[in-house]
Amino acid sequence: MAWRDLFSGLTGGRRAKDRGADHDPFTRPEVVEATEPDGLALALDEIEAAALEVYASNGLPDQAGHYRRAPSETEWRFLGADMTPEARFALALEHPPEQGWRFARLQDLGARSDRADVREASRLLNDVAEFRLARRGVLTQDHLLMAMELGGAWRALQDARAIRTSQLNLSVPRKPRARRDKPVSEA
Repeated sequence: MAWRDLFSGLTGGRRAKDRGADHDPFTRPEVVEATEPDGLALALDEIEAAALEVYASNGLPDQAGHYRRAPSETEWRFLGADMTPEARFALALEHPPEQGWRFARLQDLGARSDRADVREASRLLNDVAEFRLARRGVLTQDHLLMAMELGGAWRALQDARAIRTSQLNLSVPRKPRARRDKPVSEA
């Protein structure tokens, strides 16, 4: 067995003759859905869930998709999970923003909130969605920076969970009792 075959077997690759004759080495492989989520996908899910908790606690929807709000309403109404750009444009023509209609994706609902935590949740939801999309294509330097920021958010989330589930009780320290100084006996 050649070293290439051994290395290919260790890394999970397939030998060229196993791929078939129709394989073109210069084309990108189609997106293959993993049977089990990897660590990065799980971390992105945790960040998204935490951001959606912030949305829910502030009265915003937490279902992925497109929303609209009529001029006289305060709540966002779900339109659909997937809408084509043509359908969104047609809705905007039927209900113009000049008359007070608003349309947004879930991740954009909190972007203009008065609350900083809702704006941050919106930013995280946008970053998670963009990073998931980028994982299917070519990652750039901006995606690396985004991944680092998401990693910081994930670490903060983990730390916050550790504090919430901790058995440690923090309290104000008591005043120390007055000590009586005993004379030191000489031996």
